Amino acid sequence: MDLYTYVASSNPYQAKAILHKYGYSIKDARTESDLGQCLKSLVAYEGEDAFHDILDSHPDRGVIMEVYSKGNVKSEDSKKCNCNGSSCSCNREHYFLNASGNDTPSKSVRETSIYIMAAALLLAAAIIVKK
Repeated sequence: MDLYTYVASSNPYQAKAILHKYGYSIKDARTESDLGQCLKSLVAYEGEDAFHDILDSHPDRGVIMEVYSKGNVKSEDSKKCNCNGSSCSCNREHYFLNASGNDTPSKSVRETSIYIMAAALLLAAAIIVKK
């Protein structure tokens, strides 16, 4: 069940009110699934404002807001360095990752970098000697 169908099934009167607010009629919506599809189409046509109205009528909004309020969420950095959310003295540069997802390059990456630098130096030396 997607978000739109969940909102429509939990409070169909509110879902109809949102559709009417944006000037849409719901004559063909016979089931809650159809009403959810209408809400999905509404967001596709009307955009973010309609989406926020639908989220405001979410039946579990209070619980979601309580769990994800600013004081209760621990970031990944705070989990790694045992800091609380408000004050953290960890070195954040340590947590930047490379393309492979590791924070330190592997031995093969270092070796490849050395070979590339050596080849570039040899090429530069050959160009200088040729002149």
